[in-house]
Amino acid sequence: MHVKKVFLSFSLAASLLWAQQPAEEESEDKETQTEEYELIIPSPPKKRNFFDWTEYGEIAYNRFLGAPDTLRGSLEGLGSIKLNANFFPRLRIGSALYVGLGLVGAAIREVRFEEPVRLFRTEGGSLGYQIDSLPSAVRAKSKLQLGYYRFPIELGVLYKKFHLAVFGYGEVLLWAKHKRKYREGSSLSRSVEYGNRTFRTDPLQYGVGARIGYRGVGVFAAYSLSPLWRSGQGPENVQPLQVGLYFFDASSGTASSARRKARSTAVRW
Repeated sequence: MHVKKVFLSFSLAASLLWAQQPAEEESEDKETQTEEYELIIPSPPKKRNFFDWTEYGEIAYNRFLGAPDTLRGSLEGLGSIKLNANFFPRLRIGSALYVGLGLVGAAIREVRFEEPVRLFRTEGGSLGYQIDSLPSAVRAKSKLQLGYYRFPIELGVLYKKFHLAVFGYGEVLLWAKHKRKYREGSSLSRSVEYGNRTFRTDPLQYGVGARIGYRGVGVFAAYSLSPLWRSGQGPENVQPLQVGLYFFDASSGTASSARRKARSTAVRW
């Protein structure tokens, strides 16, 4: 009888142990399934680009500083406003500073004279000019247009869509023409003269300027350091000036935060 009790007690204990063992294994499996590990792998930073390209479109008002009264420019109308364009590569220095080296540029200077001026070549080969004597019923306009190939060099800052730069330039004359219009009632006549090709102006010009802008638009000024006419060939000490608006690509400034910061990739285990 005693042996029978011992056997029953041992069987009961073994049954309890067998019943508890699957629950413990199942609990261990659940714990294993819920445990996860996260490994952060930083992506390598993108290679910095030290070169980019930019272009400017300019709307410029033109004026000849130091011109004699006969060649005084008119402030009325759009006769002295022309378009310029510049396209060149830039070398980035730091996050905002850059140096731009001229590649392609064009500048047009066209000044509408206040008086109906006629330009001509004198017997000595220099530039002559005089005011036409016209009837009061005739309205006249007179312009001088000069087209240049421009080589700009620029030092500037482009940071968060803000742009500030100083620049110098050299120019080579491509064409020069003198345009006149005469209107009497409904009758209109035009005269375009290429004269002596350059109108005795110096075909090589150089100057300096500055620009400041924000979000793709700004103001600029360019002043020629060289005289417009050769010594003894035309009016003395006449310097062209341009002021106006310019348009630029503001998206090529400092990199966005997404590019500045190294991106990371999370791998879950």
